[in-house]
Amino acid sequence: MLDRSHETQTRRAADPARRRPQRPQPALASLQARAGNRAVTAAIQRASGVPTGEAEAATAERRRRAELAAAAAERRRQPRAEEAEAAGPREEGTAAEERRRRAELAAAAAEKRREPEAAVAEAAAEGRQRSGTRGLFGARDRLKEATGKLTQILGTSKADKSKKVLDVPDTMATRVNGPTEGGVRSHGLATSNAGQVQDTAIQGQVGSGINLVTDSLGLFNDLRALAAGFKGRNATGPASHKPRKDVNGKPLGAAQNTAMVVGDVGSVGNAAARNAGRLEGVTALAEMSGGATVVFSVLIATRDAAAIWKTYHKDRTLKGMVQEAPGESPEAAGRLQEVLDRLGQAQAGLDRVKALPPRRLLQLAAAREEDMAKFARQVNGFTNQLHAHLAEVGRYARHKQHTKVGKRIANLGGNSVRTAGGGLAIAAAAGAVSGPAAPAVAGVAAAFLLGNAVYKGTRAGSNRYEEARHPDRWARPTLAQDETRMPEAPPADGARRGDALKEFFKVTKSVKQGKRHFMAQKLYALAAGPDVPVGKSVPAEIRTPARALLVVLKAGPVQHRLSQQEWEESLNKPELQSAWEKEITNQLSSA
Repeated sequence: MLDRSHETQTRRAADPARRRPQRPQPALASLQARAGNRAVTAAIQRASGVPTGEAEAATAERRRRAELAAAAAERRRQPRAEEAEAAGPREEGTAAEERRRRAELAAAAAEKRREPEAAVAEAAAEGRQRSGTRGLFGARDRLKEATGKLTQILGTSKADKSKKVLDVPDTMATRVNGPTEGGVRSHGLATSNAGQVQDTAIQGQVGSGINLVTDSLGLFNDLRALAAGFKGRNATGPASHKPRKDVNGKPLGAAQNTAMVVGDVGSVGNAAARNAGRLEGVTALAEMSGGATVVFSVLIATRDAAAIWKTYHKDRTLKGMVQEAPGESPEAAGRLQEVLDRLGQAQAGLDRVKALPPRRLLQLAAAREEDMAKFARQVNGFTNQLHAHLAEVGRYARHKQHTKVGKRIANLGGNSVRTAGGGLAIAAAAGAVSGPAAPAVAGVAAAFLLGNAVYKGTRAGSNRYEEARHPDRWARPTLAQDETRMPEAPPADGARRGDALKEFFKVTKSVKQGKRHFMAQKLYALAAGPDVPVGKSVPAEIRTPARALLVVLKAGPVQHRLSQQEWEESLNKPELQSAWEKEITNQLSSA
């Protein structure tokens, strides 16, 4: 019974589910309380300096670990020291090599840095040397630059245009102002009219200044043309004739203009002296001016006399060549290119019919003969029209020779009288001659020369007017170089009368397509070879006299330094058409 009760109690104690509920024990609070007590106790002991057991144990543990670490470090150092002792010499050698290698690399880097510096220094030295050379030759370079600019300013077209512009006031100063001023001054000196003499001094200063500028520009143009002539004098072909003409003629022209400039300088100086109060002028300057007048007048007269003689003989030769052509006039025949085209078609038809085999039947044979007769009549008619065109060119060439002779005679007369006037001016300056004799002679010479200048100016102005007012009158008669079809004819009505009149006074403008160009283009077409488009239909009976006319006009093989065969081959080259037309235009000039 007791045992069963004890067993029951034991089982109940072992089974928590069957235990009687008890109040929970504060385990966490108990632990915290005990830990707090211990911490308080330790803090009290530390404050009082009494070591605790845990602190002593911790200290001993730290000491032990430190000793173990020191022993391990010692063991590790011993092999390294032995290895270092063994490798000491080798490392010293490696360090020395490393130091040398680094020194070499540093030296190479320094050398590389020095190379650009040396190059810069060398370039600077060369620059200083070149700068010094430029300094030595700087004047020459500047002179060349100035010469180039002057050449650009006074180029061919600009210098020629400037001369044409100045020719108008120069003509008035020379032909009108000069004789008038001389006569008035002579009268003032004879009547002791100081005011009148002073006025003429101012007038002479202006006129002689204009003459000086114009004649200086003329001298420049002659020298420029002479230099260009020397460069191209050895060439051949249609463009080579003018350079040789310049080489032969420009030296005399340059001498003439030089004498004119000398005379102008004397006149300017003499007028300046009179303006300064010396009313009688300077005898030496007056004599210099008169002597220069004699010199250039003689030179011009000599050139005119030679030109008149050559032109006269050329006209005589042309007279024997130019004949009245049969049939209709060139104006009625139409444009030359149309005649050439129709002649080519007729000649092709005639050749085609001639190439047909003879017809056995009477009717077919008669038709063939009729076609041959028809084409032959057409060929003959068109050939006669070509004769008419060639005769027209010949008559025009003769007319230009007559005009040239007339102008040269007037110029020769004027310069002959002016030569005498220059001699009288020298005598008057020396006091050997007094009175109006010298001014009167100068006036006669000026009248001759002024009339010639007015004619040339009026003729050039009328050509410009006609080109503007009636562009169809002298329109191109044939195909131009590289053209395959004839362009349409220009309108008959050109510019208005007022606009055309403005063209009359444009002295610097040249006529692009006038009568002289028209005739030159005709003559080239009739003389060109069969390989040239404009000359392929020209028969030999036209081509031969046309080429003979070229020879008379100084456009033959001798003037172009070609043999007869080379000259004919040149006329047969299509690429030289423009050059030949320009050359023929120049040779038809009456200048």
